Amino acid sequence: MYISRLLFVLFCFIPSVFVWTQADFDQRAGVVQSINTLFEGMRKGDTTGIAAIVHPEVSLHTIQRTQDGSVQLRESSIYDFYEGIMGAGPDALNEQLYQIEIRIDGDLATAWTPYRFEFQGELSHCGVNSFQLVRSSESGLWQIVNIIDTRRRSGCPDLQETNEEDRLNMLVDDWHRAAAEADSASYFGAMAEESIFIGTDATEHWTRAEFIEFAAPYFAEGKAWDFTAIERHLFISPDNRLVYWDELLDTWMGPCRGTGIAKRQFDGSYLIMHYTLSVTVPNEKIEGFIELVGGE
Repeated sequence: MYISRLLFVLFCFIPSVFVWTQADFDQRAGVVQSINTLFEGMRKGDTTGIAAIVHPEVSLHTIQRTQDGSVQLRESSIYDFYEGIMGAGPDALNEQLYQIEIRIDGDLATAWTPYRFEFQGELSHCGVNSFQLVRSSESGLWQIVNIIDTRRRSGCPDLQETNEEDRLNMLVDDWHRAAAEADSASYFGAMAEESIFIGTDATEHWTRAEFIEFAAPYFAEGKAWDFTAIERHLFISPDNRLVYWDELLDTWMGPCRGTGIAKRQFDGSYLIMHYTLSVTVPNEKIEGFIELVGGE
């Protein structure tokens, strides 16, 4: 199982009236890191490091239908799981996740992850994984205590058929829409931890953590900003690692210009790394604009 579509964010479900804090992100990042450690070990064919994020009493279950249509719950051991990883070798096991929804209460976390699984480059099956994790009082790590999954061989999505430009446009459109709907989880979830947001004021050079703190009152009141792209130009780097775009926005300030950079993750998803918002000034009004702000 190899993690794909990890946007903590992009894809962590939580009611839109809830405003994320840095602590919320840190908790979810810890859950994602544990799942990522498991999947990285599978991809590499190496179980080193997995034991730390697997609870000693972990259980593994699969739900399948038999030929007669009845539901079968099959249990397997973690030791068989480890043997399967080591026996497969590097790059043989590749599970692509399309999203990850995380819910946390205290020291309990649940992650819901639709997936497509390939063995040696060929589709094997697809379905949904459900992870349950508990936080270790000793290490502070989120440990996997249960994995239960469904499996089917038909109706499996194909990432290769997805138009990359459409995916990127959807990413940015959904990001703007999340602000309009005061959905802080989706909005800040689409931004990388090290991302930067530059606003229209000369003082607005925000890290994600700073931007979360600045924007929290607006999202809490349900009155975040509403920007709609009326024109966008997308560019993808030759190595397919970066995408950058410029867009003309319809805003409460009038026409604005936005420029952004997103970075492709190893799983094929994108996280926004940098975004700059600027107010447009018509050339014929620039002298009045200079006079207006000249004293500041």
